[in-house]
Amino acid sequence: MADRGASPAGGAGGVPGCAGRAADLVRARPLASWRARCSAWTCAWCWAWCFVPCSVGALTAGGHGVAAAEEAVDRDRITQVSVIKALLLGRFDGTVPLAELLTDGDFGLGTLDRLDGELVVLDGRGFQIKSDGAVSEVPPEATIPWAMITCFDRDGALPCPATGSLVELERGLDAAVGHPNNFVALRIEADVAAITLRSVHAQARPYRPIDSRSDFQSVWKREGLRGTFVGIRSPRWADGVTVPGYHWHFLAADRLSGGHVLECSLRGGTIHYDVCGGWLVKLEESPAFDGVNLSADVREELDRIERLRGPPVLPATQADP
Repeated sequence: MADRGASPAGGAGGVPGCAGRAADLVRARPLASWRARCSAWTCAWCWAWCFVPCSVGALTAGGHGVAAAEEAVDRDRITQVSVIKALLLGRFDGTVPLAELLTDGDFGLGTLDRLDGELVVLDGRGFQIKSDGAVSEVPPEATIPWAMITCFDRDGALPCPATGSLVELERGLDAAVGHPNNFVALRIEADVAAITLRSVHAQARPYRPIDSRSDFQSVWKREGLRGTFVGIRSPRWADGVTVPGYHWHFLAADRLSGGHVLECSLRGGTIHYDVCGGWLVKLEESPAFDGVNLSADVREELDRIERLRGPPVLPATQADP
């Protein structure tokens, strides 16, 4: 079923953001990187510059300088800004402008500076869903503290059956898509019967860890709409660096509603998926980042926050057009 290189709309490739315009954007922003790569030998360049083997999780200088930016973007790679633990522990300041993020892909999800809403990247455009449910397009200079993005090149497509819950949808995807040890980007064009969404409130300094906040988000429900699920499924072995399992954001077809998906029931649709063979993590270089205890065990908090269930706290009509 693979049709690598096709977009969900049936065209080839992606958008200009996936190649060719990174050089001007990264000159002032060096970033340390983890390149998730498997190699049968040790790379002499890495020994010379980083004193580590070029293997899975090896720390390299790949994020530095114009030369790296001018390389063709690896279209088969998930690129991640920061690590999820840092976000949970209060690193809410944006570090990467949207324009720079789009040089690594045209499809993904994340959040914005100060934790100000949910980010959806779809067809090379960024959309912000604020905590009141309002949707707006993100300007190129807006900064991102955490995100995952890829150049979406469809590897396969299949019909999406009617499902009664998000868990049912995810179990069906596991069986149909496979590849449990790879990152998989998923785009679902769906007819939605009902969906429960959330977005997060912009935070003020001094920042506190998310798990200490009982009021960090708003939750609401919508019924009877069409839209796009933007999902990333991360392998379990990546736990602690990213969100393991499925992470879903949603954007309505009319661009008037969206958010982080907590629950849904679908009437049907079409699933497009892209199995990714690489993973690049871009790390902030700052004293504040150095001070974050990334060895802390936040698995329970992450699961609670990312998959929180509960009754809507906004009336269903509050953010309706």
